[in-house]
Amino acid sequence: MAGSSSPLRRSAVPWLYALAVLLTVISPLVFLAVWVGDGTIEGLGPAVVATVADLVAAAFAAVVATVLAAQRGVRRVRSVVLGHPDGRSGRLHEHRSARWSLARDRFAALQRDYAAFESDRSAVAARPALVDVSVPATARFVEALGDAQVLATPTEPGSPRREEFTAAVDTAVAAWDEARRVADELAGQHPHPAVGPAPGPTRPPRAAAPVDEYAAVADAVKQAAARGMRDLRGRLKA
Repeated sequence: MAGSSSPLRRSAVPWLYALAVLLTVISPLVFLAVWVGDGTIEGLGPAVVATVADLVAAAFAAVVATVLAAQRGVRRVRSVVLGHPDGRSGRLHEHRSARWSLARDRFAALQRDYAAFESDRSAVAARPALVDVSVPATARFVEALGDAQVLATPTEPGSPRREEFTAAVDTAVAAWDEARRVADELAGQHPHPAVGPAPGPTRPPRAAAPVDEYAAVADAVKQAAARGMRDLRGRLKA
């Protein structure tokens, strides 16, 4: 997945503040330890230097803790006000990611529906306009299906391909609904007899070989799209 926000984790701020307090408290002890360890009046200078270094370390720990606390506070405010720790951009990314996942599922369902229609002889006979690219609505669907197939990826891509795929799926689904509506209208105007198997001796059914359902659906959709595009190019050249 392209870009993801990290959740709020356990903060080191309390530990840094505790360290700053501890260093501040022991600064007199540091001064006395260095001075007494030297044992002379000249040890006063090194004792002062050690104490100042201790206090500087305490101040640095306090500053770092304050900066981290401020950043954490900003993230909490964004989570409450904008609904996401990373603010508007994080929320927008999360929304687009969810739309891509939904579009991927819708496209897989569309591929299954179209492959099931093409493999059903009685359905094709009832609505022949759905396989005839001379019908404008069917031609638009075949083109939209091919566009979505080109943009499809097994994992979530980054922008702008993610948004392009989502829009292409919306277009393909709308074109499929429109093509079916037009096919139903044409079928009502010109009814076709149902197509069934030719009469013959009854044979016992044979066990079907196992088929990869996804591969079969994808192959059927690709063949249908290729056939539709060839018919459309032939009509444009004519």
